[in-house]
Amino acid sequence: MNLNLLYFSPTGTTEKILESVSGAMDYPVKNTYDLTRSENREKHITFSDEDIVIVGVPVYAGRIPQILLPSFEKIQGKATKAIFIVLYGNRDYDDALLELKNRFEERGFIGIAAGAFIGEHSYTTKVATDRPDQGDLAIAKAFGKEINSKLEQRQENLSELVVKGSFPYKALNAASKLVPTTDDTCIDCGICAKFCPMDAINPLNVKEIDAEKCIRCCSCIKKCPTQSKQFVNENIDKIITMLESNLSNVRKEVELFF
Repeated sequence: MNLNLLYFSPTGTTEKILESVSGAMDYPVKNTYDLTRSENREKHITFSDEDIVIVGVPVYAGRIPQILLPSFEKIQGKATKAIFIVLYGNRDYDDALLELKNRFEERGFIGIAAGAFIGEHSYTTKVATDRPDQGDLAIAKAFGKEINSKLEQRQENLSELVVKGSFPYKALNAASKLVPTTDDTCIDCGICAKFCPMDAINPLNVKEIDAEKCIRCCSCIKKCPTQSKQFVNENIDKIITMLESNLSNVRKEVELFF
């Protein structure tokens, strides 16, 4: 069996979970498909029944990132075993895990396990601070070991994977055309432009951000070495206040499904 990783991880937390899960499995990673990079989302990828794929995405407003849907249409499985992972910012993952599972099972994948993990919220460091932490990573490793046992079963003995979520999926509000601002502490290092998954930041002038492309993933904010980028917006401030008031002292725990 060939183990493959497929993920979208603007702030690196989803990637960290996939690495912990795969590192505990009995199969070396053959291929890594990082859909965070825009050029990788254009590739057509086909997996066989000799492949295992761990798919990981962050949760945005209770759903999977909708910008990935065209990319998912380019990915095809052929009775390919899959593990589905979502990572959310301590509020809820709502229908994201079910949506991820359904999207891939419709394209020839067979779900054998799934997990909802927690990462520091992209809008504030005061919610799920420094997660995934060592406890989360230990669970991820144990999850990988349990998947090994699952893979030892004959395919006809595998039960259908059932995860939390509802269909129709949670409705999405129209995204506001907001972008982070850049203050005068910026040193023009270009890290924000280099790692922006949407290529929304002008590498020649990092203060220029295309509002039509920006998905508010906060990659630029999290990766900026001088903390020069931030959202300056009343609506975003209200969301952050709500999150910090309701969730700063709440620790959501990992949920696993087999």
